[in-house]
Amino acid sequence: MSKNEKSSDERLPNRQVQRTCSWIFEALLLLMDEKPYDKITVTDIIEKAGIARQTFYRNFKDKNEVIVKYFTNIFNSELLTIENINKKDKQENIILTFNIKYMINHRANIKKLLTIVGIKDLFTDSFTEWHNMLFNQKKNKLNKEAQLVYWYKIHYQITGIIIVIMDWFKNDMPLPVSNLVRLLNFYTVDTKTIFSNVPNIKIKIIDN
Repeated sequence: MSKNEKSSDERLPNRQVQRTCSWIFEALLLLMDEKPYDKITVTDIIEKAGIARQTFYRNFKDKNEVIVKYFTNIFNSELLTIENINKKDKQENIILTFNIKYMINHRANIKKLLTIVGIKDLFTDSFTEWHNMLFNQKKNKLNKEAQLVYWYKIHYQITGIIIVIMDWFKNDMPLPVSNLVRLLNFYTVDTKTIFSNVPNIKIKIIDN
């Protein structure tokens, strides 16, 4: 067997996991048309998905994790791009690009999920990985005070930005994309006048 063939075979279990997670998520969406989210049980989900109970718990600890992993996956794969821009003056900027095309194309499903009570708290709790990644990239270049400023800046801006985008989407995008970007960048916390080596975080939103 060649290395390429082996690599292809090794990907098969991952594709099966993806299919199983998709069935579980779709089952949960269908159940939300039948009853309130807080009334849906894991038993309901596995019966609707046609899977074994152990299969569900092999992938998720509870129904909330089904939602959190769905949002996390689409942000990682479809919506969010993070890049660092080094300017001539050595001021490092972090550009967060949100591609809302996926949200628009899957509007019905996402709007349904955004109606779940507490979904914002569930989702923002899953941002820890992004926060740590951005913080760890720069922390060794900062003194203790600047590290704290940067850490709170990441939490304040990224969490706030995503909540605003979710609310904007949930309410049928009442502002044009260009106005939304202008609004979000207006709220950008510019720390360079006091902490010159703390990166600024800028927002780009695209729909293509």
